[in-house]
Amino acid sequence: MNKIFLLSTAFALYTGVSVAQITTNSEWICGYKTISCKSASDNTIKLKYESVDDEEEITLTKVSNNKFTVKSSAQYSNFAKTPNAEYRVVDGHKLILFKDAKGNIISTYEPYNPSNWYEELKKGYYLLLEGEYIDDGGVKYSFKGNKVTMGNNTGTFDIDPERFYIINILGADYWWKVSTTGINLYHIQKGEYGEEPGAPYHKLREISPNGRWPFLSTQIVPDHLMWRYPSGIIRLMRNEIYARHGYVFNSADLKKYFGSQSWYKPINNNAAVKLSNLEALNVDILKSNETAAREGTDDEEIEEGY
Repeated sequence: MNKIFLLSTAFALYTGVSVAQITTNSEWICGYKTISCKSASDNTIKLKYESVDDEEEITLTKVSNNKFTVKSSAQYSNFAKTPNAEYRVVDGHKLILFKDAKGNIISTYEPYNPSNWYEELKKGYYLLLEGEYIDDGGVKYSFKGNKVTMGNNTGTFDIDPERFYIINILGADYWWKVSTTGINLYHIQKGEYGEEPGAPYHKLREISPNGRWPFLSTQIVPDHLMWRYPSGIIRLMRNEIYARHGYVFNSADLKKYFGSQSWYKPINNNAAVKLSNLEALNVDILKSNETAAREGTDDEEIEEGY
């Protein structure tokens, strides 16, 4: 597990006249990755990334109160592919956004709290899986936080971020994959390279009355987990944000998909659809991940079923 000593920084909220400030020794995190601020002046910020066998220095040079150019000491690192950075406060969330040359958000860093980072990491999985489901045998499931109900049984479920394909439901481990309608569960078997999915266990179809990802209107999407998701699923996530505002879709597949959702109420006036700042940010984050998945930076396929 690569560990990065996170981008340490504290920024003043940009009001148009105030200057963003990054303080020495502050830290920020994106998934497992952390970077630390080694020094900060009015115009230049020195950040450091460290892993088990590598070290990288990142220099942010201010071009405006909340925007920076990025230069990395490593020629082929992820930071070398993100020439721009921006500091933003969105609905109370303090964020450092690293962007590619086209302005696409490649990584999102938030303040790092070393006392609970592991739980924060798992919280992203909880958000993505939260909801009501029914399996192919008619048994209902409910996931909320780390609590689970399966039929008449209630207890906890868990995901070990170091075994991210494995979900533990009421003490039993299953391999899980996202599908177009929910998640599919498989028994686990030993393969040549370790654990792998075995015989199908259940296909869980989501039946949540408020959609699959309602948190996208209130929480920052855990973009460090999006590599698990194929582009088709990320596209549904992105467009669910618009659907919640009654957006009318032109694409036949989206029209059919959201038309089957009981909560979807088209307003027939797309010009009236206004996203919140947080929703607009999530759209940008998801759009970049959707493009990356479509271009083959992950090998996940859309799970339709067994």
